[in-house]
Amino acid sequence: MTTEFVFVRHGETQANRAGILQGGSVNLPLNNNGRTQAGAAADYLKQEKFDAAFASDLRRAAETAEIIVKANQHGVPLELTAGLQEWNCGEMDGLSFEEIGKRFPREGRSFAFEQIETQMPGGELGTDFQARIDRFMMELVQKFPGKRILLVAHGGTLQRIFRLVSGAVKSDNLLPLAGNASISSFLYNHELNAWQLTSWNMREHLKDIPQHLSRVL
Repeated sequence: MTTEFVFVRHGETQANRAGILQGGSVNLPLNNNGRTQAGAAADYLKQEKFDAAFASDLRRAAETAEIIVKANQHGVPLELTAGLQEWNCGEMDGLSFEEIGKRFPREGRSFAFEQIETQMPGGELGTDFQARIDRFMMELVQKFPGKRILLVAHGGTLQRIFRLVSGAVKSDNLLPLAGNASISSFLYNHELNAWQLTSWNMREHLKDIPQHLSRVL
């Protein structure tokens, strides 16, 4: 028996376009291009059958999820949750990546390299962020065994799921990235008590739409 997950990163925001870190405390809506991206993801997934849908309660993810769920032909229920929120980066949220590089160079490296124990200034400890995502995912596995679940959230959230599913990225390698409104998938095999990554950063539904490939978040 397997529990399957389809993950959609939220559509583009003006902060994405401007190279500004949103993190867990900057709560912006999608921009017009982001809504178009979300619509393309919705059209791609409209015939897919899901047993449940969960999204971060931050506006950019919630709006993306609402567009997808509204278009789905099977009427999947949507639950918004703080459990899938982006990494709360405290004083760094709302700064450009250039500003972060000058003011918080050590912490800023966490967006490129695996530094799981980083304490964001005034924000969330990296290990606490990881534990939050791990806990949420295992709760879903236990609550929906053998089901298919849609998740809509953030780039940093997806990276924590990647670590849960595939393990830690080597310290001298870069973290994996996923574009706005991209689709990734993974599953949990209950007999083997093991996760498996099945696709990453699929963007064929966005081929005719402008894409801003941000560094991480």
